[in-house]
Amino acid sequence: MPHDIVLPGFERTDGRGVFREILNDGQWHSLISGTMNPNAVMGNHYHKRTVIFFYVTRGSVRIKTVHVETSATDEFVLSAHQGVFLQVNESHAINFLEESEFLMLKSLPYNPDDPDTYAFPVED
Repeated sequence: MPHDIVLPGFERTDGRGVFREILNDGQWHSLISGTMNPNAVMGNHYHKRTVIFFYVTRGSVRIKTVHVETSATDEFVLSAHQGVFLQVNESHAINFLEESEFLMLKSLPYNPDDPDTYAFPVED
């Protein structure tokens, strides 16, 4: 099933700078930010209960997904100021094409006693 790439719903640029409304939907319990190096791969797992919104603030990534129940696959590139929802039972591999910064929202917080993370390789 193809993924919809999410673009900011509103952006204002003026003498003060840029104000960008990235997302105005959902209920989130965790906000993660990071910087990754070129060719780094994040993921190769899926979640049974956690929905993710992944957003690139700088750089670009290639994302491959496979649904663990239906075997549906997708592959696409996100550039700066683009995002995507990764659904439950959807294994994902995020390959950073260049040095990149990202934001990630998760519907459930990480719990080391119940991580809701299941290995399922999508990419080497």
